[in-house]
Amino acid sequence: MATHKSRATRKRMQIAFLGVGGPAQPYLDALARRSDATVTAVCDPDRRAAEQTAAGWGARVFPDAAAMLAEAKPDAVWICGPPRLQPAAVRKAAELGVPFLLTPPGAADFTSVAECTRLAIAANLVASVGFFTRHTDVVQEARQYLGANPVPLALGWWLRPPSDPDSPTSATALDLLWNDACRLVDVLRFFCGEVTRVHALTPANAPGGLVVQLQFASGGVGVLTCAAYPRPEPRVQVELLGDGWSLEFGGPGTNAPHLLAPLRLTERDRTTILRCMNAAAADHAAAFLAAVATGDPKAVVPDLSDALATLAVCHAASVSAKDGNPVEVSGER
Repeated sequence: MATHKSRATRKRMQIAFLGVGGPAQPYLDALARRSDATVTAVCDPDRRAAEQTAAGWGARVFPDAAAMLAEAKPDAVWICGPPRLQPAAVRKAAELGVPFLLTPPGAADFTSVAECTRLAIAANLVASVGFFTRHTDVVQEARQYLGANPVPLALGWWLRPPSDPDSPTSATALDLLWNDACRLVDVLRFFCGEVTRVHALTPANAPGGLVVQLQFASGGVGVLTCAAYPRPEPRVQVELLGDGWSLEFGGPGTNAPHLLAPLRLTERDRTTILRCMNAAAADHAAAFLAAVATGDPKAVVPDLSDALATLAVCHAASVSAKDGNPVEVSGER
């Protein structure tokens, strides 16, 4: 049988997908524009959706991820299914040595995410998590603008119902933080560094709201507000503030919350607006496939350890909200 390394150096990489719903679509669109990769295997809890996607690629439909990975022997797999199905797919990928890209959050709970991270690291697999907002051009430009300067104050808002249409109507703001707003937590870490302390507060009789207070190792502080309540238009936004400047990403009515665009840079004497010009998911996919081709787990960001640190903050917020006390965040990943 051909080794994974020899399979990955074929002219066209063979890609498998677990889940073809909303989280998978930016990546499927990106792969459709590439000549060096093709989707050959698909599975999804919605068999009809899997068949429709597979038909466009001439791919084979499988009943589950285990059968797909064992029989199709892909060069890489995108694990974009519901969080409850993601850990089993990661375990099988680690067992078979198949590189994978995992859409957030990666599991329904932090313990499972941590287990998946350990398995992938032990197998020395190329693996990444789809926090692709980091690859958005305006986010990269803002990072360059800041340089090594710390961010004193960071504010974030995720005010929109859950993106998963299968989410229960009783979904709480803590569910929203874990499944959706974890993307903002990752952005805040990208700009502000590691979080050391979390204090989360929820309304006594309305679990659809949440305020998360953050302290960073850099000395900065932040506040993230989440709400699952229906509202006339969504608001997904991040604002970073310092003496004489502010960086504002996204805003009310954001149609693509994962991109956090446009960027508004305000200084004492001027305001500059930058619009997103790149396809962040496509750039993330390109970096991941390049890492698969070379077999270098460190060649794509964020890797699993980095993503685990983001989800550790979300987990700490959940513990804090339930206990009513601040929670120290460990530096271990």
